[in-house]
Amino acid sequence: MRHETGGPDVRAAVVGGVATAAWYAVPDVVRPRWARALAKTAVLAGGLTAALAVTRDGRAARAAVDELRDAVDGAVTDAADPLAQAGLEGADPGTPDDEAVDNPAPTTLTEPPGPGSGWAGAAVVTGGLTLVAGAAVAGEILVHRLAERLGARGWPAPHTTVGIVLGAAAAGLSLVEPRPAQPDGAPPAR
Repeated sequence: MRHETGGPDVRAAVVGGVATAAWYAVPDVVRPRWARALAKTAVLAGGLTAALAVTRDGRAARAAVDELRDAVDGAVTDAADPLAQAGLEGADPGTPDDEAVDNPAPTTLTEPPGPGSGWAGAAVVTGGLTLVAGAAVAGEILVHRLAERLGARGWPAPHTTVGIVLGAAAAGLSLVEPRPAQPDGAPPAR
C-alpha cells in the first residue's frame, strides 16, 4: 500500500505475512476442530490488533474513528440543547426571534425514492459478497487438502509449510506497488 509518506508499508507486509502463516499453521498445532476455530479467531484478532497498532493504515483508521466519535459526541450535545440546535444560543427561550419568524429558513424538498430503487444495488452487493465468500471458502478447502496430502506423504508440519509459503506470498504481494495509470497515448513510465 503506497501512501503519501512514500513507499509501501513494510510493517503492514510483516503483520500480514505473519498472520497468514499463523492462520494456516493452526492445524499442525491444534488438533480438535473446535479448538482450531478458537485458535484461528485468536490469530485473526491478534493480526487485526497488530495492524491497528503498528501500520500506517491502522493509525489512519484510529484517527478516523476518533474523528467520527468527536462528531457524534458533538451532534449528541447539540441535539440535547434545543437552543443551540436552533442557532439561538444565549437567546431567551420565551422570546421568539423576530427575524426567524419573518424569514423562515428555506427548506429543500426532495422526491422520495421510487419503488425498488435500492433493491437492484442491494442485490448486486449481496451477490458480490456471496461470490467472494464462496471463493474464500473454496480456497481454504483447497489449501487444507493440499497440506493434508503433503502430510500423508510424510512431509513434517505440512500446514505450517503451506502457511509460511502463503505468508511470504502475501507479504511480497503487499509490497508490490501498482503503476499509475497513463493518459491515453502517453508512453509508459520507466
